[in-house]
Amino acid sequence: MSLDPMRQPLGCLRGITAPFFTPCDATGALDLDGAAALTDWLAGKRCVRSVFVRSGMGKMFTFTVDETRRLARAVHEANRGRMGLLVGAAGEWLDKDTGAYPDPARYTDQAVELTRFAAELGADAAVHVLPSALGPEPPGGAEEAIVAYVQAVHDAADIPIVLYQPAGLPEPYRLTAGLLRRLLSLPRLAGAKVSTTDDAVFGPLADAVRGAPFSLICGHEGYYLKGLRQGSVGVIGQGCMGYPEILDGVQRGYFSGNLELAERAEAAVWRALDATKGLDSTVAFKQLFAKKGVRVQPFDRSGAAPYDSDTIDRLERELDALIAPYAPVSD
Repeated sequence: MSLDPMRQPLGCLRGITAPFFTPCDATGALDLDGAAALTDWLAGKRCVRSVFVRSGMGKMFTFTVDETRRLARAVHEANRGRMGLLVGAAGEWLDKDTGAYPDPARYTDQAVELTRFAAELGADAAVHVLPSALGPEPPGGAEEAIVAYVQAVHDAADIPIVLYQPAGLPEPYRLTAGLLRRLLSLPRLAGAKVSTTDDAVFGPLADAVRGAPFSLICGHEGYYLKGLRQGSVGVIGQGCMGYPEILDGVQRGYFSGNLELAERAEAAVWRALDATKGLDSTVAFKQLFAKKGVRVQPFDRSGAAPYDSDTIDRLERELDALIAPYAPVSD
């Protein structure tokens, strides 16, 4: 494995990255004022390292190229450099839920276009979901399709590339240790978000990049402490939006050697996940954010209806109690 000796791990991937819950109105149209307000809210938390626009929880496959540009610009302008910015740069797959696939060449061309846009915007990285959009049986097989796609977006612009393996990705498009070692030859491949709580999935990938200037990111916050122990440097999950203070407790405890704190905080993460069980968490959290003064509407592109006030009051009580031991001390 040949690596550039000057290549360094990407700082914006360390710690907590919030998968931006796309602000929208009741029709699903982007609410850019809401995006600015939510960006300010996250920056005020002081423990969120970066924001991931057009994330999985932000309903990334509902986005057109134009919407990606508009939302990324709005967050970039509101952010003013306070947090890192990651932009989801995959092509359009608007009919994914129907089982249809986009034209592979058009999908890749759009991904190249958005990667260049992210670089021009000044984003810290372009994020690419592993390209199952290329179809169940791409010519040459899925691994060769992944390599060709990643090579294309990598060569498109001078910007770090982060791969994203969501839960439920078709097996042929999942990372393996051998594929990851192969991709590490690309100097701007900076990291990968892997959404799993399975040691058998995460462990071999962690072994494959150990010692390399590559940031392996936990895509499930309930796995963060286990991931840190295997060499992960960051986390992206719903808790990074809704209760980043608790995840900050996990990493503070781990890196300070206070494993009692880290384990207690990770247990609190699982209780916070339980608090949203059965809810569309993106809708419920937007309602909770609004209750706390964020100018964001209680809608999501999932189409889920807002919850009654008793449900949101209950969620607020439970999460506030879990967050309180880890909230930063006011200046």
